[in-house]
Amino acid sequence: IIRYLFVIIIISLSISAYIRFAQVHPLNNIPVSNSNQLSSKGFVFIKAYTGSKDELYEEITKVALGTPRTLLLSNDPLQFITRSKFLGFPDITAIDIQDGNLIIYATSVFGKLDFGVNRARALKWVSIVKNSLPVDSIIDW
Repeated sequence: IIRYLFVIIIISLSISAYIRFAQVHPLNNIPVSNSNQLSSKGFVFIKAYTGSKDELYEEITKVALGTPRTLLLSNDPLQFITRSKFLGFPDITAIDIQDGNLIIYATSVFGKLDFGVNRARALKWVSIVKNSLPVDSIIDW
């Protein structure tokens, strides 16, 4: 029985190491939708945006990189990777402006269940950025 327990521990540690050190690549495409939604693929946030793309990218980059365990993954479209505290599960948050709409897509790299953390993170970033943008850069709620 000790041998089986040892094998289970080794397998568990191997899976944990794979998740923690997995190389994550930027998303090739960001889903486009007509409304905010939770889907089996992640959380999609879409709102009208009339401001400067560069200004938005600059502000959201400051906010995102101020989030613990978050790194820049790609510049255009803007993508960040945030890892969970305990096991280091990677999540990707992609930000783009298309046809006058701000699109944020937040998704888990492994699995489907994220307990709402991607949605919460995306909405928190938008809330902080909305308050720091100039008046003419409107995010229509």
